Formats: sequence, C-alpha cells, structure tokens
Amino acid sequence: MDLNRIIANAAIVTRNQWKYVSTFRTDLDPALPIVTGNPSEIAQVLVNLIINAAQSIRSKVGNELGIIKISTRRDKDQVLITISDTGIGIPPENMSRIFDLFFTTKAPGEGTGQGLAISKSIALRHGGDIKAESAPGAGAVFTITLPIMPISSN
Repeated sequence: MDLNRIIANAAIVTRNQWKYVSTFRTDLDPALPIVTGNPSEIAQVLVNLIINAAQSIRSKVGNELGIIKISTRRDKDQVLITISDTGIGIPPENMSRIFDLFFTTKAPGEGTGQGLAISKSIALRHGGDIKAESAPGAGAVFTITLPIMPISSN
C-alpha cells in the first residue's frame, strides 16, 4: 500500500467535512516504505479519524479555523500515521472507552459509536494498532502503527 496516496485520497473524500472548519495540513515522508494490507480498510480508518477531527473542531466555540494535520514516518520496522486536531479534545473519563463498540458522546443521530471501534479492529487485523492522546480543549492525537512489509529474499 502507498499510505501517502491513501491519505491524499482520504483528504479529498472528506473535504466537505473539514473545509469550512479547519485547514488540512500534511507532513508525509516521501520515502515511506510499502506496508501490507487492504488499502480500502486503511482508507476507512483515515476517513473515520478525519471526520471525527472535523466534528471535534466544529464543536469548539468561536469562528477561528482549526487545524487537522496528518503525518507519516518510519520508525524501525513499522510506519506511523499521526492524525492531530485542534478540536475540543476528549475528556479523561472517556479515554478508556473511546474504542469500545457503540460508545459515543455525540447526540442521537450524529454518531453510532462504531467508527473508532472499527478503526481499532482494522489496525489490529493489519498487525498494527491505534492509540489516542488528548486533553480537554487541546484537541486529540491518534497514532496508527502498521508493520512494514518484509522484503522477499527471492
């Protein structure tokens, strides 16, 4: 998979969600190695996280544009994708539950509580993981780790 291309496509697909509430920035490693996996599933994870970031920024009081930033880099035998936002953040009491299926803090009709649970499941199925850091009012940072595809010796 070309993760940088998947990120670029996810930004295009979600543009209507973030274009009025934030600027979208990327810091993508052009030498990012190939990783194994299903590109459409990884795209789904990115779309979920970008939409959540845009909704978090939209929930903030004021007219100032927020920032959604995605970066990629290699870290030894894995690739890291970091998605950060300047939204409202995640309350500490919710951090342990955000990846639980059907857990949501959104109003009825606005969220099903499936996006982060599905995203975590996809990351794990790809041999990676997803973790979150946040502080109320300071936005959130989600980091996806994926293993680098082993190079065949043939």
